[in-house]
Amino acid sequence: MIKKISVLLLILTSIIFSQPHYWRLNYSETVFFPDGNLFPSNFSDPLEAKIGTQFFLDDKSLELNIGASKDVFQHIYNYRNSIATGLEFFSWTLLNRESNFRFPVIAVDYLFGGYFVFYHRGRNLDWVNRLRISHISAHLVDGSFDKNENKWNQDRLPFTYSREFIQWTSAFIHNNLKFYFNATYLFHSIPEWRNNTSTGVGAEVVAISFPELHTKIFSGFDLKFQKILSNKFETNSNFSAGFILGNEYLNHLRIAYQYYNGYHFHGEFFDKKIKQSFINLSLVI
Repeated sequence: MIKKISVLLLILTSIIFSQPHYWRLNYSETVFFPDGNLFPSNFSDPLEAKIGTQFFLDDKSLELNIGASKDVFQHIYNYRNSIATGLEFFSWTLLNRESNFRFPVIAVDYLFGGYFVFYHRGRNLDWVNRLRISHISAHLVDGSFDKNENKWNQDRLPFTYSREFIQWTSAFIHNNLKFYFNATYLFHSIPEWRNNTSTGVGAEVVAISFPELHTKIFSGFDLKFQKILSNKFETNSNFSAGFILGNEYLNHLRIAYQYYNGYHFHGEFFDKKIKQSFINLSLVI
């Protein structure tokens, strides 16, 4: 009798452990320098690292972006839960387009930092959170100086601009739709803002896919609410629409039209509001 029970238990155990559902829930793995990032960044957010250029349609300037956000470590606890830590480096440079292939640099900003990500896969909705700590500095360059007049353009003198912040971003993913919410706290800022906290929302949707061409059409937006110079909340908004070439969760190329309305991208012009339309050609890695 005992032998029969033992054989039966052995058979049942073998059946349970052989089921794909069991292995999905109990699979565990640690990966260093994985192919893709766990957090799906919002392309419309100007502070998400990318490599490429933005050709402004309203004037002769352009933006050169050089940077990447990369997971260094990922641990998959099971099919549903994963964590990751990573580093990010990003610079965005404002240049003038002049004759004879001259591109004098007006201003350049730098961002570097690290982050932690938690990802939960639900039955119909994925939930992912990123905690980010970063530093930003900004600088005027030779393109902002008039050598003939021996003075800085528009009498705007260089000054120390520095921001250190912690940002929490929560994203909800359902099929081809991503929705974002974030909150940012500035724990050090030169010059000081009216309020050290800001919030934001965003979304991105892949509307149409062409599998045979490895191409998708996407649209998205990023909206930030912050107090910089006044006691009331003001907004920075950025809208995007264009094409994704490749897998948006791995290395890919994006070609998009974007429209930005808000405070200037560059810290040395932090008190200046702009409205810009531009074509963005970027490699996201």
